[in-house]
Amino acid sequence: MLDLNVTGLNSEKQTRTTQIRHGDSLTALIERATVALGVDKSVFLRNAIAKEAQRVIEDSSRHVLTAEDARRFSTALDTPPAPTPRALKAAASYRRRVANAD
Repeated sequence: MLDLNVTGLNSEKQTRTTQIRHGDSLTALIERATVALGVDKSVFLRNAIAKEAQRVIEDSSRHVLTAEDARRFSTALDTPPAPTPRALKAAASYRRRVANAD
């Protein structure tokens, strides 16, 4: 999970700007929210953007499995496939090189 301290954003030096175009409806909504919270518009927008960005990142990095998918995944972990002849040959070669590396 992304550790984003939203309250810490307001104490950070504000050196960047982001401009967006929006209409009267969004302006009214933002103004109502800032009045309700008693904060400046910039504080409100920074916090809203940070919270939404964190939510998007968390949602896109979380994997949700169905019960059947979870069962298959668990079975695959418990019963790995048998190594192929090529994999056995590579492991033996690696073992010889590592054992003789000293």
